[in-house]
Amino acid sequence: MFIGVGLGFVYPGFAGFLKSLSIGTTSIPIAIGLMVMMYPPLARVKYEELSKVFKNHEVLELSLLEN
Repeated sequence: MFIGVGLGFVYPGFAGFLKSLSIGTTSIPIAIGLMVMMYPPLARVKYEELSKVFKNHEVLELSLLEN
């Protein structure tokens, strides 16, 4: 939240830029942020095993491509 307020203070046109990224009444940046936040709990991500995933770059790249 502080980053958003700071960006709006330093770059007053930033709010207009974000508004231009909307389709109808849906803000695309907010929709993407919500999906990124909600995916781990819905997919039952096992955080203790994340280090194993990041060691295997091929599997990580394939997973990101498929998702």
